[in-house]
Parts: sequence; structure tokens; C-alpha cells
Amino acid sequence: MVHDPSILTAVGLYLVAAVCVWFSIGRQSRRWRRISIISCFAGASAHALAQSEHWLTLTTPDVSLQNLLSLCALVIVLMLCISVFARNSLYDASLVVLPLTVAILMLEWLVPSPSLVLTDTSFGANLHVVSSVLAFGVLSIAAVYALFVTIIDHFLRHHHLNPLVKSLPPLETLEGLLFQLIAMGFILLTVSLASGIAFIDDLFAQHLVHKTVLSITAWLVFGLLLWGRWRYGWRGRRAVRLTLAGIILLVLAYFGSKLVLEVILGRSWRT
Repeated sequence: MVHDPSILTAVGLYLVAAVCVWFSIGRQSRRWRRISIISCFAGASAHALAQSEHWLTLTTPDVSLQNLLSLCALVIVLMLCISVFARNSLYDASLVVLPLTVAILMLEWLVPSPSLVLTDTSFGANLHVVSSVLAFGVLSIAAVYALFVTIIDHFLRHHHLNPLVKSLPPLETLEGLLFQLIAMGFILLTVSLASGIAFIDDLFAQHLVHKTVLSITAWLVFGLLLWGRWRYGWRGRRAVRLTLAGIILLVLAYFGSKLVLEVILGRSWRT
């Protein structure tokens, strides 16, 4: 089994990447930034190898709370890595994302969780899983950037700029990126909700009421935010609060309901 060594390798590389990106911010050093990016790519490769044990080497995917959290974290890290080739890089968000990813990997490594082997391999089921993970990944990055917007806004209001704030793009640029991410995540979340209909045979018997209601509520929050941005030019604190409210609802919708069912009650959404 390459699972455990791959997880620990990813943890080490992610920690190196996080430290290096901090140095690059504090010292305005491109060298430290390059080292961080290389370490992050290497960590993501080890992370992907660990995840392949659950998703690719088995006849059907082996799903658990920790595996799904880890997969979502991997998607976020990969998006950050790929963004370094874009004009407006999202990589500065790794300063927050990488420590959180390390915590998730340690949770996956140390804490056992009941697993669910999916047997439904229809196109609709696969589309639902992929779009759900991607939607959560994109919107999680949006939430991280919303926190960055809050930090920058706070320091600007108090006329105090530290190296971290100075290293980030201007507030207007971050807000533009924030809404681009929210729009992308909203589209993916729409696909996820639409394709999820194929999974629901009995809403109550499958214990999906809370998950469905919370997911739709999150979809409405993000939709309201995008409409407000288009119609009234919403930005700043209002945008941050609605973004964070939406991602909290998504976390509660999937991981909260799954935690209660599988870890606390020892049940599955199929039973």
C-alpha cells in the first residue's frame, strides 16, 4: 500500500511550500516563491497518488468522509497550482489553503471512518460526484479570497499595511477574481444539484433532506450574490459575508450531514 507514505510525503511537501510562500511574501522574493510552487506541485502529485488508492485502483470508488475531504482539498491545491500560469494567479491563497490541507491529510491518515463503496456507475452519478467536488473546490478558494478581501479592507481602514497585504493584488483585483470564482462555482453547483436528482429515490429514506435543503439554500445565496453584483454592484463586506455564508452552508450540507450519519450514527445515506 502506497497510501500512507504518499500522505506523509504530501504533508511534508505542503508544509515546505507553505513556509516558502510565507518567506516569499515577507521578503518579496521570487526565489522562495518558485521553491514554494515546485514543492506544492510535488505535494499535489503525492496527494493524488494517495487519492488514487480510493478512486482508481478499485472496481468502484471507496468513499468516506475523510476521502472526500481530502479529494476536495486536492482539487483546491491543483487549482492554485495551475493558476500560476494565468495572468491573475490565485497562488497567494496557498498561505491559508496549504495548512488546512495538511490538517485534512492528517485527519485522513489518523482517523478511521466508515466507507461507502458506490455501485452506481451511470453518467449522471459520475457527473454529480465530479461537479460536486469541483464546485466545493472552486467556492472554497472563493471563501479564502473573501477572507483576504476582509484582511485587506481591515488594514486599509486602519491605515496599516504589512508585508502580507502588500504582497497581494489590489483590493479591486481580488474582488474581481472573487466574483469570477463564485460564478464558476455557481455553475458547477447548479450542475451538481441537477445531476443529483438521479441519486434520489426516496428523499427521506436516504436521509438526504437536510443535505438537499442546505445545498439549495447555498445555491440561492450564491445566486443572490451574483445577481446583486450584476444589478447593484455589490462588493466589500456584503460580498464577503454572503460568500462565507454560502460556503458554510455547503460544508454543513455535505460534510456535516455525512459526519452525523456515518461517524456519529454509523449509518449510510443509502440505508
